[in-house]
Amino acid sequence: MFKKALFILSLCPSFAVAQSYVVYDFTHNRVLESHAPDSVQPIASVTKLMTANVFLENNTNPNCTIAITSDDRDYIKGTSTKLPMNVPMACRELLKAMLVHSDNYAAHALSRAAGMSRIQFINKMNEKARQLGMYSTRFHDSSGLSSSNISSPMDLVKLAKHSLNKPEIRQLSNISATNIQAGRHSVLMKNTNKLVRDEIFDAVVNKTGYIRESGYNLVFINKHPCKNSTIGVISLNNSSSAYRSNFTKKKLEKYGCTALNGRTIHDVEGEAQYEDGYDEEGLNNLIKRISG
Repeated sequence: MFKKALFILSLCPSFAVAQSYVVYDFTHNRVLESHAPDSVQPIASVTKLMTANVFLENNTNPNCTIAITSDDRDYIKGTSTKLPMNVPMACRELLKAMLVHSDNYAAHALSRAAGMSRIQFINKMNEKARQLGMYSTRFHDSSGLSSSNISSPMDLVKLAKHSLNKPEIRQLSNISATNIQAGRHSVLMKNTNKLVRDEIFDAVVNKTGYIRESGYNLVFINKHPCKNSTIGVISLNNSSSAYRSNFTKKKLEKYGCTALNGRTIHDVEGEAQYEDGYDEEGLNNLIKRISG
């Protein structure tokens, strides 16, 4: 009973380290501004950038299909999916669901679609991290639901830079909303990043991340040059989704990036519904199953 109580407590919010960030010039390969850039923290669904890279580099069938099954369920946080179960889907649709809406089930299914076991895929992710010089980074699952998925802002600069070489990632990073085709089903999914969802900035690399242990994370590279430089903002453990959006916008504008048509951030209420690790009902149901 004591062990069960401890496990349930581990699912609840934790407040540990402070925000860390890097503002990076990807044109001239230099740090413009930073705070605790080597601080190692949980990265949540920012993980999916590595999942996408490993899938794209190891999948040999561009027309592959796979169905989401019970093996792809979230047994860590209890999150759900809008996608239908046991319906064959094109891998490109799963990739879209994963990068645009940060769907966790899609991330798990893609690791199988590449022809590897889940463990083999995660090993590939860690191997890729070492190849990129991300020596503070460790992966334990492909979705980012595990708080053991850790990295630092400077390590994530390396992952973001590598992601710039992937046309699929560049395209999907900038989609505000899309319909995912799954058999006869068409599922509307919106981008988890308000800056892209509300078309405030265009992105060339964009991935949010949130679990209770990590706070609100973001890897974002602006699509358009900012005073002749490609500027990115990587931040971990922001206090809220609204703060993350405002912080990123402020830093981009500081270094010459301009919001599209002068747009501003508004309507921040209810932002949590777009966060990939946020599912209050799912978490409560998971706790009830464990404690019962």
